[in-house]
Amino acid sequence: MSIEKPFIFDYMNYRTYLSDTLSFMKEENSAFSMRALAAKIQCNPGFFNRILKGERNLMAAHIVELGRVFKFSRKEVRYFELLVAYNHAKRQSERDYNLEQLLQLKKTRVRQIAADQYKLYSHWYYLVIRELLAIMPRLTTLEAYARLIAKSLEPQVSYGEVRDALDHLLHLGVIRRLPEGALAPADKFTASGTRVPQVIVNRFLLEFADLARRSIDGIPKKERRLSTLTFSTSAEGFEKIASRIDEFRQEILSMVANDADPLDRVCHLNLQLFPVTRYERREEPV
Repeated sequence: MSIEKPFIFDYMNYRTYLSDTLSFMKEENSAFSMRALAAKIQCNPGFFNRILKGERNLMAAHIVELGRVFKFSRKEVRYFELLVAYNHAKRQSERDYNLEQLLQLKKTRVRQIAADQYKLYSHWYYLVIRELLAIMPRLTTLEAYARLIAKSLEPQVSYGEVRDALDHLLHLGVIRRLPEGALAPADKFTASGTRVPQVIVNRFLLEFADLARRSIDGIPKKERRLSTLTFSTSAEGFEKIASRIDEFRQEILSMVANDADPLDRVCHLNLQLFPVTRYERREEPV
């Protein structure tokens, strides 16, 4: 089966694009190799291999040469430049900026899917509204829903923002309109996954991390559970803890799915585990 030529606008990781393009070029010409491509862009083959593995970053001069070798159009060159900047960015604000620029250059259908994902996960209250509709009384107009939801969210969100969110959620199929005009969550559960760019998931995590911080002063202690734990562990111990968190998350989802009592609130649970040191233990010399 022949490999289809990679289309740069389909990619959100330039290393994956380069690997796929190499595979395509090898199929087109069995004599072609990574070493040959590295030579064409005047790059050391070993260094180029480390770029593909994510151990080194592509340099500006290589971007220009790759554009020439791949015969990029001006728009494709610009997209590739932004893609490299997006993948190299360290700060969330830089990734956000580059992502927005990338979305402006994407082809229509791909761009719309990514833009929809970005919108859905860039505002904490979008998926909260979906869950809230499951426990609200049935109304007949979007305006009535927007007014009630705006008063129900904590912290509060404006009527206009809620109204826009309802339109967008309907467009995405995250919520649906019933025959009598009422709104309800769509049957399929919406959750982040591997197809959602990590920068969008990161934005979502930051939104809820900020809500957790604000809940310390804004929500009575008996209505929240916030705690912290600092400990030392081995690499193996860390993986065991991370695995247990994943299992616990699935247990929570199972409890939610099997909750037979009347629903009366929407909650969010943050599970956070991260290192706070860069110390690496080394064996003492004998």
